[in-house]
Amino acid sequence: MENSVYEGSDKKRAGILTRSLETGCILTQPIGYIESCFTAKNGTPRQPSICSLSRGCLRISKTVFNNPEHSVMDLQHFSHIWILFIFHKNGHLSCKAKVQPPRLNGAKTGVFSTRSPHRPNAIGLTLAKLEKVEGGTLYLSGIDMIQGTPVIDIKPYIAEYDSPQPVHSCGEEQQERKRQYQKCEDAISNMSGSVSSEQHQEKSQQNYITRFPSTDDTSADKHEISDSQKGILNDKNQTLTLETVAGPSVVVEGPCSSRQPKDGLNAPRQSELMCEEATSKKEIKNRLSSQSCAPNWVKDSPVPSLKVRFTPHSEMELRQFKSPRDSGGPSFRYFQSFEEAKCAISNVLSADPRSVYRRNQCLDRLFYFSLDTIHITCWFGDGFAEVLKIQPVAGQPESKN
Repeated sequence: MENSVYEGSDKKRAGILTRSLETGCILTQPIGYIESCFTAKNGTPRQPSICSLSRGCLRISKTVFNNPEHSVMDLQHFSHIWILFIFHKNGHLSCKAKVQPPRLNGAKTGVFSTRSPHRPNAIGLTLAKLEKVEGGTLYLSGIDMIQGTPVIDIKPYIAEYDSPQPVHSCGEEQQERKRQYQKCEDAISNMSGSVSSEQHQEKSQQNYITRFPSTDDTSADKHEISDSQKGILNDKNQTLTLETVAGPSVVVEGPCSSRQPKDGLNAPRQSELMCEEATSKKEIKNRLSSQSCAPNWVKDSPVPSLKVRFTPHSEMELRQFKSPRDSGGPSFRYFQSFEEAKCAISNVLSADPRSVYRRNQCLDRLFYFSLDTIHITCWFGDGFAEVLKIQPVAGQPESKN
């Protein structure tokens, strides 16, 4: 009798959960909580790209999985992860259809056109660099979340899926490749004077068929996969490189028609190599010329970047902090050196972390924020921010010899 009662309650609970999923009304359970170098909202970057030196970690909770390390198996092979989290310090659940993002300096726009934390569902999304995985703990950098942030999900960042790609039909792509290949052949035809025009044309057709088989060919997919070439976007310099299965990375330079013959190569072979490179360049350009766009206020903010300076006294105070490995005096928890800490402080302040209200109504007041184990006092002037004082965060124990 008792078993039938339990079975009935389980079925009822399962039915309720199913209806909740179908209607979208579900209760979330955090998979873990962020341990961050930012202890409060004040001074925390609004976007992860502002301060690449900001660090933290996420420990997968055992209340979600009995073996948290199993849930992150093979995640170390990815360089970045998406993190979905809760804006748990909003203070209230109300939101407005129009908001005033700090980047617009007081102008209003629709909440869904911004990344404002005050949303109908207080869910945040950020991209973090995955430094390493140890057991069920993920070590992160470039974060914009504060201490104790509840995380509801993580997903690997995959550029091929997450970066918008240009849309071409199969036939259009094949025709475009053929046009580019023929254009390159025509541009360097003068280099192959020793080869008759008929031989050169026959050679070109054979090369094209070999490199770009027809879409009707059942082996086309295999050929594309074996000769795939990837465009890699460098974090800072956005240097384009071309990586092939036949050799090392090649830096993409000027147009193929301006290249000179390489020593030891005859004109026809040089023609083949240059056309291969030109086609590869075209593929990379297509990948990077994606369908994404953004308004001017995102790309060119009305709020200019600030120059950051330290008073001699504040710089001396910062130098008293030791790396986590050293002893004697106050120490950092996440930063590894004085230089890293100074750079991180400068990155945060140059993006002007103040709210619109503080910018307009609190011009004569000092600004405070904490970063790692340091508490910073600064003030803002016309086009600059100046660090006045640096102290250990209250209650921070000093390293002992």
